[in-house]
Amino acid sequence: MPKSYREDEGVALLTALYERPDVPMAADTETTGLRVADPQGDRCIGVSIACVIDDVPYSHYFATDHSTGVNVSRETVEMLEYVLTQPERLLIFANVQFDIASIETIDGTRLDDTDFIDICTMAHLCNENQPRNKGVESLAQWYLGEEGKIKDDFVEKEKKSGNKNITPEQMWDYACMDAVSTWRIWFQLLDHPVWKALPENIWPDKQELIRTLLEMKRRGVKIDQRVARENVAEGEKRMKELAKELGYPAIPKKPTRMYPNPDPDPLPVLGPIALTEIFIERLGLPVLKKSAKTNKPSFDKTVMEQYDEMLELLDSKEAALVKEYRGWQKAVSAAYRPYLELVGADGRLRCSYKTHGTVTGRLSCSEPNLQQVPKSSDKAWNGKVKECFIAREGYTLINADFSQLELRLGTAYAGEAGLKQVFEEGRDIFTEMSKQLGMERHDTKTLVYSMQYGAGINRIMTAFGVTKPRADQIRNNYFNSYPLFKVLADRCSASAEATGKVKLWTGRYRHFQFASESFKAMNSVIQGGAADIVERVMVRCFRELDNPDCQMLLQVHDSITWEVKSELVEEYIPRIKALMEDVSGTVRHDDFNVRFAVDVDFWTEREERVYKEYMGLAA
Repeated sequence: MPKSYREDEGVALLTALYERPDVPMAADTETTGLRVADPQGDRCIGVSIACVIDDVPYSHYFATDHSTGVNVSRETVEMLEYVLTQPERLLIFANVQFDIASIETIDGTRLDDTDFIDICTMAHLCNENQPRNKGVESLAQWYLGEEGKIKDDFVEKEKKSGNKNITPEQMWDYACMDAVSTWRIWFQLLDHPVWKALPENIWPDKQELIRTLLEMKRRGVKIDQRVARENVAEGEKRMKELAKELGYPAIPKKPTRMYPNPDPDPLPVLGPIALTEIFIERLGLPVLKKSAKTNKPSFDKTVMEQYDEMLELLDSKEAALVKEYRGWQKAVSAAYRPYLELVGADGRLRCSYKTHGTVTGRLSCSEPNLQQVPKSSDKAWNGKVKECFIAREGYTLINADFSQLELRLGTAYAGEAGLKQVFEEGRDIFTEMSKQLGMERHDTKTLVYSMQYGAGINRIMTAFGVTKPRADQIRNNYFNSYPLFKVLADRCSASAEATGKVKLWTGRYRHFQFASESFKAMNSVIQGGAADIVERVMVRCFRELDNPDCQMLLQVHDSITWEVKSELVEEYIPRIKALMEDVSGTVRHDDFNVRFAVDVDFWTEREERVYKEYMGLAA
């Protein structure tokens, strides 16, 4: 049997690493695709490594499962697995969850006892703003001043088609460069002043979180594909009807040589021209932003969020049509259809959580974004999104959600004694605040969260549809009622303006590139601090509660979703609630002198009905 490309050199390097488990090693994987956590999905075809032994740099690519060319021998694969799993070894990754899941497709190799570090998360902890993209190429350009990847059109083409026709020789330089860049970026970040100033527990805590997220990804969550399909069909049908009522039906494309059979009934798209006419000319809404290129009204994501708020305030049939259209458009494109496209062969959906995807430090989620799963409601377009998620037979989905986590944390930081008392006594916070502010409960809730997000007068005017004098009055009334929130906001803003950053309770920082961003400082302290609480609670729950009878599956907003054996639901609900509410016992922090509360309930009403039927309980 022919030897793999440069296999002798690889064996020599593995032998040296085996004898020196103290040597940190960067590793990167090449795969047939991105769905490596799916048991019947993609697989790893090779592992590249890079390290420095006695001041001499080494790199190598081990082809483990290429479809074309000669792979390394079985003995070499076993040596690689052993070196990767040496408990004394520090492994360095970029996008660690993907690479660990990828390595697991090689004989089920697990890295449960191997220390690792992720340069993407490491760079995010050093500076969440720069570079904005935390991929290897961007990090190499920022920290090394050079390209971090080899540009190879053939390799890029092969990666898109699953690497079916590429040999180890052709992959070699491209793969090795990834590992080398990862090692060099890590070495550079070690000397970053922010990294050196972070508390020692920051990375160990983050590593435990990543292990928890990885286990959640392995499990996935079961999808009711029938519900998703029915809502895709209903949504597309309704969008066509709504666009027609608005006067913007889709125009079927004529056959061309390239597309001889275009869709005879395409989905309509309300583009800039339609939105300009509907929003500005028909509904009389203001132009919030203009495109720098065309000087015409802009309808980017941020602007559309503001227009959506304005639509809510309009008593207009046309506004209602647009609102429903946009609701269906988002639900179909961001939920129902992705659930069908991304579900695994085993019927379970495996999303990807990122620890470096948001400036505040909150987890982000993709493929699909389950952080945007809406609450169950009577809205036709997204009221049934949660019903797409179901438990396996004999189990029940329950959801444990922190109640007003950010407001409680803000109250603790500000030291508002009256609000602390409300929380301590378990009274409804927004009902109590509405009495003091002289506002309706719904408006009070909107105002409170707007103020925590650093809302200015323009934001309040938009949210409530009021004049500038009235917005001034609402804002002043809020700060007069809760003056310590104003003190907290000013203190956070002053820190941001003076130092360009604010410090969170964990010791990590939120950075600001411009002094004009200082109005975001209080929200960053609160939202980032809340995110850090949720992370540590997740880790503790996973460590102390997670087992085959009660498994953590999802993290949505400030909640944790569990799949619990149905006959044990009544046992686990109070245990989950007690453990999550024990924030002070989890984070060991003295400043949280406020009562935290967690609401635990069935994932959906449908899930409750299924549970009761299974348990033989009365409806």
